[in-house]
Amino acid sequence: MAFSPDDIRANREFFAAKLRAEAEKQSVVNWVKKEPGAKEIVLLDARARDAFAKAHIEGAVSVPLDELKQVAAQLPRDKTLVVYCWNQY
Repeated sequence: MAFSPDDIRANREFFAAKLRAEAEKQSVVNWVKKEPGAKEIVLLDARARDAFAKAHIEGAVSVPLDELKQVAAQLPRDKTLVVYCWNQY
């Protein structure tokens, strides 16, 4: 079965996006590990403040999700913002 030009384009776009996402993920890992030449990012911990106080990734800034709108204008625009959180049920 031959692939159509649309199938080929869609596959290329999918894998290009996946590669970009993996590169971004590696940039964050490099920053967390303080690798030389790591991309400058701002790591935002969106969990509740008590969870942040118990443990967090070194260098992360506590910005609980319900406060994000209030502080959004204060966040730097010249760096990549990376947000992490988790939830247990």
